[in-house]
Order: sequence, then structure tokens, then C-alpha cells
Amino acid sequence: MIKHIVFDIGNVLMSFAPEAYFKRWFQSEDRTHRICSRIFTHEAWEKYDQGIWMLEDLYAVYHKAYPDMLEETNIVLQNWLQLMKPMQESIAFMKQVKDDGYGVYILSNISQDSADFLKKTQRFFSLADGAVLSYEEKINKPDPHIYEVLLQRYELNAGELLYLDDNVENVRQAELLGIHGIVFRDVSCIKEAKRLLKEECHAKN
Repeated sequence: MIKHIVFDIGNVLMSFAPEAYFKRWFQSEDRTHRICSRIFTHEAWEKYDQGIWMLEDLYAVYHKAYPDMLEETNIVLQNWLQLMKPMQESIAFMKQVKDDGYGVYILSNISQDSADFLKKTQRFFSLADGAVLSYEEKINKPDPHIYEVLLQRYELNAGELLYLDDNVENVRQAELLGIHGIVFRDVSCIKEAKRLLKEECHAKN
């Protein structure tokens, strides 16, 4: 029986579409794709999410790796926090399940800068009963240890969790641990989650 809902942040609670956002600066789709791919798929970004490197470290790493795009790198690193926009349907669903008596948790790969920014500007952190964030644990999903931290810290039973994440590998790892998972591709997945919870309620009754 599902008793707790666990939310990822990126593309579940907050949209994360760097290319759509930075096209206003770089104009060309090809140029924007090239710049964003270099920055957001580089291993340095993973270390940023892990809390191993801070923002100032990224400037040094990217400037050395991509001397042909110093200005572009600076634009992205100075403005990237603003590209995230709240996904209102997801946040409303989070509030709904909280009001319905479910436990609500956050499990996310996220940098300290991003977490600090979102805690100041968004309301969903205050809805959560707990959160496990990669920069605090120094480890990213889909490493199984970060899921185990969630289960152990909050004394949760894996079979009682429903986990929403946009990354297939993250959901697959959760399911290997016995957690129910939904790959969050768009807001239609909220309907899928509601349907699952409703079916469980009917089965219980």
C-alpha cells in the first residue's frame, strides 16, 4: 500500500530546459545546443550537483575546457538558476497528496546554489516531510546509496513509496529497491499517479 510520494525536482516540480531558455542569448538553435550540451553534460556539472565543486570551480573548469566560448560560459553560469520554472500542476498534486495524508518527500540531484535558490523562491520544500539532496550526500542518483539514505533516514518501507522522476535510470534503480516508480514525461503522469492511488484506495476498502 502506497503511503508516501517521493518527488524529483528537475522536470517534475521545476522545468529544466536550458536550450529553450538560452536561445534568447545565443539566437541560433545549433549554437545554443552546442553551448548547453558542453556545459550541462560535462562531468563538472555532476560534481556541482554532488557538492564536490562549487560555482567558482565551474568557471575555472569550463574556461580551461572551452577557451573558445568564455563569454558564453559566463552567460550560462550567471543566469542558469533563472531557467527553472515551477510546474504548477505537479506542485498542486504535491499539496493535494499532502492534504490527503500521504507522506511527501524530495529526492533530487541538485547543487547547493539551486537548492538555496528554490527554498527562497518556491513553496514546495515547505510541503515536504523530508528531503535527500545530492549535494548534501555527496552522491548522485542513480547510485543506490542515495535511495537507501531516504529509506533509512525517514524509516520508510520501500514498498510503500511512489517515486516520480523524469530520468528512466533513476526510476529503474528505485524499482530495483522495491519502490513503485513512474517516469515523469509530462503532466499526464500526474493522472497516472492519481489513478494508481485511487486504485489502491479502492483495493483497501
